[in-house]
Amino acid sequence: MHGLICRSFEGFVRSAYGSGVWQRSMISLDAGIDGFEGMLHYHDDLAERLVTTCARELYKPRDVLLEDFGTFVVAGSGSGRLRRLLRFGGVDYEDFLHSLDDLAGRAALAVPDIGLPDLELVEADQSMYDLICRHPFRGVGFVIMGLLRALADDYGVLVLLEHLGPRDNGEALSILLLETDYAEDRGFDLSEAVGAVASKSA
Repeated sequence: MHGLICRSFEGFVRSAYGSGVWQRSMISLDAGIDGFEGMLHYHDDLAERLVTTCARELYKPRDVLLEDFGTFVVAGSGSGRLRRLLRFGGVDYEDFLHSLDDLAGRAALAVPDIGLPDLELVEADQSMYDLICRHPFRGVGFVIMGLLRALADDYGVLVLLEHLGPRDNGEALSILLLETDYAEDRGFDLSEAVGAVASKSA
């Protein structure tokens, strides 16, 4: 697991639940560290145990914690660059969904070894999609579900999301667009997105 992702999870726990929760979780984890470095890589098993330990500390289901993390990486403080990277994929939410197949490649322009999940969008019916999320980390589909929920709010659409469980060597999500003009779109500056990607890849 890339250190940037672990570091983001650390930021999420500290921001949402306080440094005390993080510190107690790290003591319980007993990994000989008290935080994560953004430029290092960590074993997937350590990331798995980290999430499980934090969920236990919070008396919170692991899947719910992962979904909340997915929402945080888009809507939390300091998430502007990631939000612009995601919004760069489409002028509306449906365009954004169709761009998810290329998300890992776009992220690699900024951080070549970030290792985001492979995403495959399947159109099931009008305004209804299935999304297959493939990654070694167990529960990655819940992170993506939180991300999709946050982006729906950002685009101003009403969407129904459901985690369907394992499918096709990954985790399947159901996406149903209920209303595309549910709220005001929060806006997006294309020039800022291009500049953010260019500055990272330079």
